[in-house]
Amino acid sequence: MENNPTLSINDNCSEPINDDSFDNHVDIEIQNCIRNRENFFLFAGAGSGKTGSLVKALKFIAQNYNDKLSVHSQKVAVVTYTNAACDEIRQRIGNNDLFAVSTIHSFLWELIKPFQKDIKILLKKYLEKEISELENKQNAPKRRNDYSEDIKKKQKKLISLAQISRFTYSPNGENLEKDSLNHSQVISMGADFIEKYPTMQKVLVSKYPILLIDESQDTKKELVKALLSIENKYTGNFLIGMFGDTMQRIYLDGEEKLPHLIPNTWQKPAKKMNHRSNKRIVRLANSIRNSIDDQEQRPRSDKEEGFVRLFIISNKNDKAIIENSIYTQMSDITGDKKWESHSERKVLVLEHSMAANRLGFSTIDTALRRPFSQSYLDGSIVEIGFLMNYIYPIVEAKKQGDNFTVMKIIREKSPLLKTKNLKESSNQSEVLKKISSEINNIVKLWENDSDPSCIDVYSKLRGTKIFVLPERIEDVLSETDSDSEKVLALRQGFLASFSEIVHYWNYINDKSPFATHQGIKGLQFERVAVIINDEEAGGHNFSYEKLFGTRNLTDRDNDNIKEGKDNSISRTKRLFYVTCTRAKESLAIIAYTNNPQAVKRTVLNNKWFSEDEIVIL
Repeated sequence: MENNPTLSINDNCSEPINDDSFDNHVDIEIQNCIRNRENFFLFAGAGSGKTGSLVKALKFIAQNYNDKLSVHSQKVAVVTYTNAACDEIRQRIGNNDLFAVSTIHSFLWELIKPFQKDIKILLKKYLEKEISELENKQNAPKRRNDYSEDIKKKQKKLISLAQISRFTYSPNGENLEKDSLNHSQVISMGADFIEKYPTMQKVLVSKYPILLIDESQDTKKELVKALLSIENKYTGNFLIGMFGDTMQRIYLDGEEKLPHLIPNTWQKPAKKMNHRSNKRIVRLANSIRNSIDDQEQRPRSDKEEGFVRLFIISNKNDKAIIENSIYTQMSDITGDKKWESHSERKVLVLEHSMAANRLGFSTIDTALRRPFSQSYLDGSIVEIGFLMNYIYPIVEAKKQGDNFTVMKIIREKSPLLKTKNLKESSNQSEVLKKISSEINNIVKLWENDSDPSCIDVYSKLRGTKIFVLPERIEDVLSETDSDSEKVLALRQGFLASFSEIVHYWNYINDKSPFATHQGIKGLQFERVAVIINDEEAGGHNFSYEKLFGTRNLTDRDNDNIKEGKDNSISRTKRLFYVTCTRAKESLAIIAYTNNPQAVKRTVLNNKWFSEDEIVIL
């Protein structure tokens, strides 16, 4: 698909472009794809208005195909990455019932939910496979852990399948009941159903003849594979539109070979303008990107020049003092006093541990970061979610004397107040009185400004039947010789005070001035500070020291580079690109290192920064 021939685009992005609407032809191309039933992948770099193009496509569909789709009870499926993104899209299209806007988990659950018998068959298959893998680990000559308890639990689940007639799942819930599926199971089942079950394929195509996928570069590999496997089979009856930017793929379970997997028959429109960032920030992003692919963005002509600075620091003590002094310097450099306000700048850290040190949840971070990996990164550890979604709001409501909210939470979440259980009770008022008394006993843990440990809270809860506790909690509270790594981690982490959990939860839900490099994809801020410190981060997937030339590549790195595979350099470069392109007006990179001169040489050689933009402290 060719660009509009009437538009003249200068290849030197440093020169101002007067036509700030030269990407408009892309939206017309997408409309043509919809009209002609052609699959497409839209390349839309940082700040290019990807969501705007998605919304325009939806409005075009509503204007031209609403009646045709409605008469057949069909909808357009729109799959995006977060609940916040879903809400934004719904708001911009006016909550039109023609569109089923959801996260990938919600979308797949709605598809597979009616196939309860098949869910049971697949779940049995998954459990048998998991048991076999654990047994192989248990029988390995040089095994590192005891997996016997994990094997017993999986076997118990396998046996209990026979008693489950219907499975449940909540995309935003804890899924604590025995009949609940977890998030990864829903993804795996959804992909299996779509790829291997002809009936599911027919259901998908007939119910959602148009499927639009936002942030497609981070969509789970197995789902991408499944969708691509059926797109050719239903050509003309099933349209897939993917929106994204491979340079912004930062999660390891995304499909790294997505550009190569897209069939040549697909249309590939591209947006070239960055509407978000000032000109200097766009030039920095282009220089970071140019060794990865040939996609180059252009700034708007009405944008200011903007500011970027690299602060290189060898002193790793007194970080708070150093970082605050940098924010003062950025205030002076930019003439923008808001740099000195916590609430007016966004500080991006590489790993949660760096935020933990600054916000006060280091005990939890140290214990849970490695064993829980991704679920710690995205805030989906069930045992933490339970405390914050059930107990914390009750405690806060009690402090305010708000008993109405307390009872509302209990009515929604307690099995004791389910209709069936109440009917079986001989004295409902006694049930309510007992619940109230037990809640008061739990809340007493916070009396006189006390800050109980999470273990204390769960120990209190264990003696009640108000809520169904997460499955692992019994193991956490009852020590055995064969406890799993995650149980041991929870036991250690939950020695932390409850306030640590609150700090972690506020941070992970973007209620603090800090965020991870990974957690801000799709967001934008006026002022951005990016803190780089591999030593403090302690991560393994990203290495700024390697990117900046102060640490040697491993043999594995070199092998991956030679074979064209994803590697620590490409992963870190993509992450660096994502962080820099969050800034609208000004950007400060704060790099801690043992070799400041090497970092300076590397960034100058790569033409990322000029001499006068580098400050060595």
